[in-house]
Amino acid sequence: MSHFFGRFRTLQWKLTLSYTWVTTAVIAAVFLLLFLILASIIGLAIPSVASAFQPILRPVGGQIAPFLAQDPPDLDGLRAWLDRAQQGNEFQVASDNDVSRFRFTDVSFAAVVDPAGKLLALEPGDNLNQPVAALLFAEALPAYEQALLGESDPEQLTAVHPETNDIFVAVPILGAEQQVLGAFLLVMDLPDEDPELFTASTVLGILPLLLIIFVVAGFTGTIFGFIASRGFSRRLGHLKETAVAWSKGDFTVYVQDNSSDEIGQLAQRLNQMAEQLQNMVNTRAELATLEERNRLARDLHDSVKQQVFATAMQLGAAQTVLESDPATAKTHLQEAEQLARQAQQELTGLIQELRPAALEGKGLVEALRGYAEDWSRRTAIAVEVKVSGKRPLPLNIEQPLFRVAQEALANVARHSGANHVTLHLAWQDEAVTMTITDDGRGFDMQATAYGMGLRSMQERLGLVNGSLTINSTPGQGTQLTATLPLS
Repeated sequence: MSHFFGRFRTLQWKLTLSYTWVTTAVIAAVFLLLFLILASIIGLAIPSVASAFQPILRPVGGQIAPFLAQDPPDLDGLRAWLDRAQQGNEFQVASDNDVSRFRFTDVSFAAVVDPAGKLLALEPGDNLNQPVAALLFAEALPAYEQALLGESDPEQLTAVHPETNDIFVAVPILGAEQQVLGAFLLVMDLPDEDPELFTASTVLGILPLLLIIFVVAGFTGTIFGFIASRGFSRRLGHLKETAVAWSKGDFTVYVQDNSSDEIGQLAQRLNQMAEQLQNMVNTRAELATLEERNRLARDLHDSVKQQVFATAMQLGAAQTVLESDPATAKTHLQEAEQLARQAQQELTGLIQELRPAALEGKGLVEALRGYAEDWSRRTAIAVEVKVSGKRPLPLNIEQPLFRVAQEALANVARHSGANHVTLHLAWQDEAVTMTITDDGRGFDMQATAYGMGLRSMQERLGLVNGSLTINSTPGQGTQLTATLPLS
């Protein structure tokens, strides 16, 4: 289960899910915006629809005017006409030539009033004694009053109930001389044009559509995001593989990415860095080779060359007295043999020093034990190797420690005159320490300049952030401590 959910923490899936969420959110926002715009359009359109009824209802004024122009008004004829026009919940209007007819459905009532606002006819209903204001909603009263004043502007003669959407239309009735004879009033509703879109039934009705939109948007965003992020993930994977190769010291591997975007630019910079690192490694290897060659030349000069020269001197002395004093010649030959044996031992030691600890096929501890035994046998100096807290070490730490031990023991053999040496290798939490202590003659640290051997040890340790400490007192031996961090 953890492996299944773990893949969603990868960059590719993070980008995919982000595409999914963004796509879904944008489409949902667009859908909601369109819904609000539609609601606003419908809400603003209803007053316009109400005023559009004015031109259609205007002929009604001309049809009613003859009934009211009589003296007294023909109320029976007016009421009969209104009864014919109002049938059920419909109101029927004929044009001037009586060819076209218009039907208004869902009519609440139709009425005719005189200039004083008294009801003259009412359909449906027959209570003509009630005030007109009792039939109208508040928003319709201004339009009703404007009709009695003879107003002709459709916008001022219509009104819409804000809650029920009832539409009120008033038509002024004018006489032959444009005097106001009364007004025709009509109230109807539009149940199919309800602007209140955010009702429970409306929301429940759009939920399935909204769900479908979310599913389609989510699926589309996921597919697009997966395809789009796959390329980024693959390119970053190449960077990771190259970095792994570099961590192992192989700087010949380059990132193959020729694009010009940020990742491509990063790849180019990393390739340049790898090339520089490879050059530095090659340079350092050349310097290390040169340093080792110089050290070997110095060791050959200081030991083997001197011994070979001394051997040649002994052989020459023996040749000189061979005939006159055979006993003395024999002594010289024995001394020459001893010098030759010492030169052989020195050469054997130098050859062994050329082999790094990794070639021993063992860890650092076993390599040091073996080297210390051989060194003790050659130099006749006792060596005690102590180990505490042993743990595996990387090769880049083992090799400098082994080289420092070689150099330190070589210095002990050449300069200290010691009879016993202790080599202590100890692991701490964050570092490994190698301490080499001898019981030799020691030296004055302030009066003695460090030779090439000590400087070489310091340089080796410095390459791996290590440090070298030397403590010595004349007549009390020398202690050398090498410390390397483990992280």
